[in-house]
Amino acid sequence: MNKKGQTLILFVILIPILITCLAIVVDVGILTNEYQKTRGIIEDGIRDYFDSNQSIKELLILNDIPVEELVIHEESDKVSVDIHYQINSLFGTIINIKNYEIELHLVGKKQEDKVIISKEE
Repeated sequence: MNKKGQTLILFVILIPILITCLAIVVDVGILTNEYQKTRGIIEDGIRDYFDSNQSIKELLILNDIPVEELVIHEESDKVSVDIHYQINSLFGTIINIKNYEIELHLVGKKQEDKVIISKEE
């Protein structure tokens, strides 16, 4: 019996599944990269705020982070930063996802000449 066609059928079935998995991995990588970039910029902004009283908003704008939904609460020894924005999906349209949301809530406190940054809960 000739069974050469079975491999072709399996190949045809598995290729779309593999391509979809690869697309999801790429989109999750882009999302993770954007989240880490934004978090790093905000942490640097909080440290600069306590060291030289620089604006966190200006730092975000310089790094092309949307600031339409940025909320900053400033106190003498504490600053709270809340940001929410969307990034476009690269391959998510395959599974009907057009945008991903980035949402961060960080709090920076000045204690004994140290800046402590934590997630707000």
